[in-house]
Parts: sequence; structure tokens; C-alpha cells
Amino acid sequence: MPLQRLPCSPYFSVLSSLNRENVSDHKVALVNHLDMSSAERLRHQAGLAGGTRPSYTALVAKALANALRLHPAANRMVFPGPFGPRMFQFEAIDISVAVERDSSGFDQAACTETMRAVDDKDIAAITRELAAIVRGTSETHQRWRLFRRLVEHSPAWFARTVVGVPRLLASQWVQHRGGVALISSPAKYGVDTVVGTWPYPIGISFGLVKPRPVAIGDRVEVRPTMDLLMSFDRRLMAGAPAARFFRTISDQLEDAEHRLAPAAPAPLCPIAAA
Repeated sequence: MPLQRLPCSPYFSVLSSLNRENVSDHKVALVNHLDMSSAERLRHQAGLAGGTRPSYTALVAKALANALRLHPAANRMVFPGPFGPRMFQFEAIDISVAVERDSSGFDQAACTETMRAVDDKDIAAITRELAAIVRGTSETHQRWRLFRRLVEHSPAWFARTVVGVPRLLASQWVQHRGGVALISSPAKYGVDTVVGTWPYPIGISFGLVKPRPVAIGDRVEVRPTMDLLMSFDRRLMAGAPAARFFRTISDQLEDAEHRLAPAAPAPLCPIAAA
């Protein structure tokens, strides 16, 4: 028999319904090849100082949060309405991350977790929060606990319906899916470039950081580089503002030492003698 029919896992049934939200007619992708030398120096300096060495995902999240603060028109989302699509402005800068989860017997197990007010956090705090998310279990993370219970213990049609509700209601989206952007990257598995779109208005993916040849003026140098991809809902932004927004993210990463490093504490003012 040339083919064997396999039963659909509950995660396949539910997560495939999320992909139907990802209407390709509305999505455009942009790609930049980034010089990560400054980011690598920042990571190295943090390690030498005995602090938390920032992860690449933390750097990307902070760069994205800074860009959303500088370009508030990107922090929006279109929701369906009874009389046509409606656009909403997010007040907070919340960023979701896609996380692989270990659920015995289900290869497709995955979920998203949301970091709130990322623009108010430094890269060390973001790195620690991401580490906690990655280590999260159904006992420590409520969203994964609820999602797992829903998917594994409910009929597929019911789970798909519940999971799809946030796409219809802005308040439910903020509560259960976060904000405008999702970061997803399999770079840690050795993937150089990721090309994809995600069921969020803005999807950010990045590839493996490793030494590659780079043209610097009229010479070639070997520098740490990575590919950064952004997919976006073109109903929110035309090509030019989207390109400016994406360039801001890229600039933040390529100048990480100055734009992403925690601000140095202000020196204490000496008290004048009476």
C-alpha cells in the first residue's frame, strides 16, 4: 500500500483552523540581511559584566517594541464587523512569541505566549521572561494549560470555535492572543532563513546568526549576520510606511549597542556644601 492514512491529532485540527485566518491576499513580506556585529558585542559585554546575556529573540523583541513606539500606526489591527472591517489601535505594546510545547504523542503541539508592555522592559528582563516562557509547563503557564485542556479534551469543532473567537472581538484578542505582533523563529535548529506569514497583523521571523561574507565598502569581511523577515497586513500599512517601519527594526538591531542596551544610570549630583 503506497500510502497510509494517519489520524488527525487534535492539535492539527485546531492549529490548521488558525492558519485559515492568515489570508494571503492581505499579506506582504519584507526581508533584510543584517550585520549583527553590534548585537554580538552587546551580548558579549553583558556576559563580561556578569549580567544576563540577552538572547537573539529578546533583541528582536526589544527592537520591534521600540519600532512600534516610534511608528504607532503599525500598532493596529483589522477586525471584521457587521458592516465591514473595522480598524483598532492598540494602546499597549504587547508582543507574542510562538513556543514549541512538549505534549506526549502530539508532534504539532505549540502555542503562543504574550509579553506585556515590552517597550517598558530592558533586554535582560525580556531575556528572563522568554526563558521562563520556554521552560513553561501547563502547571506554570495558564494560557498553555487552558489551550492544552481545550484541545486535548474537547471535540475538535468546539475547540476550533473557541480558538477562533478572539479574531472576531478586539477585547478577546488582547486577552488571549496579545497585541499586533508575533515572533517565530526556528533559528536555534540551524535554519538560515525563514519565509512565512503568520495569523497576526505583523509576523517577525529571523534566521541563524553566524559568520558570513559581507561587503564593507570595497572590501569583503566575515561578520555575524542574520536574515530578518517581516510579514504584514497591507490593509494597515502601504509599502512605503511598512518599509520605514521595518527599516527601523533593522536599524535598532544593527546598532544594538546604542539603541537596545539599557540606559546607564545618571551620575549622582554632589550636594553643595552649606
